[in-house]
Amino acid sequence: MALFGQLTKPAKELPLIDVSNPDIVMELLEELAITVSTSEWIKANEPYHPEAADIHDQAQDVYSDLLGIFQGKVRDKRVNRKVHWAGDPLREHLSRHEVEVEGDVIEFALQRFLRAFLEHARAPQEGRESISRKEYYAFMSGWAHYFAGLAPDETPPVDNLEDEE
Repeated sequence: MALFGQLTKPAKELPLIDVSNPDIVMELLEELAITVSTSEWIKANEPYHPEAADIHDQAQDVYSDLLGIFQGKVRDKRVNRKVHWAGDPLREHLSRHEVEVEGDVIEFALQRFLRAFLEHARAPQEGRESISRKEYYAFMSGWAHYFAGLAPDETPPVDNLEDEE
């Protein structure tokens, strides 16, 4: 139960997780991206940080939690039970668009999102320019709409990092 601020008591009532709502999916993806990129940074730059193990565990918990929610395996009070987009409907949507999939298509797409996000996160460390706020929003919104089944042209987000070089 790592997603949506479950580690501390929220100041306001949180909305139910609805994976067909791109705004909620964007929040979930951002939480995942932040925890995973923090874990990756700690691994690369401060592997002996006193909280390294906790940071890595939290990143794994958030990843596992979101993957389970997308796969339709998490059934608890955080998830809107009236929404039936997770699991097979999401898997079917992603299967129409992902190519060269190894394993579960939901996990494959989530890993593809993380790889693209981490490329952006590492840009300044590697001497590349950071993406702008507008580009960041477009990137995250594109992925959120894709996972929610609402991508405008029904194609998966493609990051143009190679085109910029």
